[in-house]
Amino acid sequence: MTRLSKQFRRRMVSPKRPSPPAKKTGAKKDLLEKGFKEHLNVSGAPQVFIPKIKSL
Repeated sequence: MTRLSKQFRRRMVSPKRPSPPAKKTGAKKDLLEKGFKEHLNVSGAPQVFIPKIKSL
C-alpha cells in the first residue's frame, strides 16, 4: 500500500456524499402543562372583543 497525501485524500471524498446526521443542538422545549406559557396580565383580565375599525 502506498502513502496518500492529505490533499489527495481530500480530493477523493465526494462533496455531495451525505454525511451522518449531526447531533441536535439548541434550546430544549419547555415541558408545559397547557402547551404554552400563560401570561399573568392576560389570565386576570376579562375577555373583551376589540373590533377592527376600518378607516375610509
